[in-house]
Amino acid sequence: MSKTTKFEELSINRNTLSALEDIDFEQATGVQAEAIPPALEGNDVIVQARTGSGKTHSFLIPIFEHIEGGEGVKAIVMTPTRELAQQVELEARKIAKHHGMKTVAIYGGASIRRQINKLKDASFVAGTPGRVIDLMKRGELDLKNIDFFVLDEADRMLDMGFLPDIRWIISNTKKDKQVMLYSATMPSEILKLAKKYMEDPHKILLSEDDVSAKGIDQYFIRVGKTNKLATLSALLDTEPGKYLIFSNTKKWTQILAEKLQRLGYKAHPMHGDMSQSARTKTMNKFKEGNIDILVSTDVSARGIDVENITHVINYDIPRYEKDYVHRIGRTGRLGKDGKAITFVAGEELEFLDRIEEYIDKDLNIKEIEGTGRIKMKTDYSELSNIYGMVPFRFSLKEDISKWDIVKNMKKHGIREEEVGKIELDEETGEVEVVQSKASRVPNIDFFDNIEVMDKDPRRR
Repeated sequence: MSKTTKFEELSINRNTLSALEDIDFEQATGVQAEAIPPALEGNDVIVQARTGSGKTHSFLIPIFEHIEGGEGVKAIVMTPTRELAQQVELEARKIAKHHGMKTVAIYGGASIRRQINKLKDASFVAGTPGRVIDLMKRGELDLKNIDFFVLDEADRMLDMGFLPDIRWIISNTKKDKQVMLYSATMPSEILKLAKKYMEDPHKILLSEDDVSAKGIDQYFIRVGKTNKLATLSALLDTEPGKYLIFSNTKKWTQILAEKLQRLGYKAHPMHGDMSQSARTKTMNKFKEGNIDILVSTDVSARGIDVENITHVINYDIPRYEKDYVHRIGRTGRLGKDGKAITFVAGEELEFLDRIEEYIDKDLNIKEIEGTGRIKMKTDYSELSNIYGMVPFRFSLKEDISKWDIVKNMKKHGIREEEVGKIELDEETGEVEVVQSKASRVPNIDFFDNIEVMDKDPRRR
């Protein structure tokens, strides 16, 4: 089906079309054009598509086309995180009001009493597994009569250990319901789940776009710990935009955000040690443009659905290839341009190799033209080879021997065994010095125009 399909061509009723007009949706994205028609016909649907493809409305539209308001919940969307539950419910609410229906998001870390009160009038629920089970066991949430069951980001559910909870929840719903499953990747456990609970599902597998993340310019920068912050600052100053920056730990997410704040950037952290209210407040500021840099862990970023993110920065390279795809999918959304840049130190090149093999694509080397708010330092640990030696090239002032070089090195506290390979020709020479003593070499006036030799960024 054409990617330029208009919503009015999809046999959608006037109420839903009015809702879509209110949010300036005119043309369906590829996944919407593919998924909405079979779902409208009542088919179970499996969709493999990356974040940012417009998948949320591809299940919301069929839901509100078919369910009717009245007593009890008629549709539930299961999400792996609170933030995603909030986001889905927000979009659902925009459509529901045109159909005279109520919606509610249920998740931990917020008032359960308030959620119970809202459930009394709600036809649509977006929720996380823990709170959904809690409310079901309390008798406050009855899913026996639902017509729609949607599992969003199923592979994330698997990663976070929620699959047993999902099985328990879905087993406590009526058999005759429509099931829609969305996932960026399709592990065997997810396919087994689909086989057990879905009936002859219509499959929409946008795997090529998902894995390669087409439409996103992907780069890497070879940089060690010494210059990571300086490099990030240079990038922020030379390429202004809306940045989502990933760190691998909660601790360093907080530290990096605070360092950026001290440098004068509008940056905020997002991680699991923050209260739910603080995370919601930060997310709203990011969406509204009051802050333009969000530093996040993988877990906290799973619910981020923000338009116009121009750059995704992997400040810490992800340890798992599919996390890389999930991270960079936060930019280049809905056909817009996006840029993903990964910082890679020498000892992390193996992770870069795995990522490139997984997406079947080599990342380009990113050059930053300009400086930031921190001065770059010479990082000899990154400039050394796998044997811990730093290679220098110099010009010859006069005819010298290798022994002359060794003797001069000794005068500056560099022992003979700390000097490696020495090569001389008529006008230039090369010498290797152990990393721990490399900083002394540029100060030796015995050499003329000495400098560290360029290094292939893909080599240790």
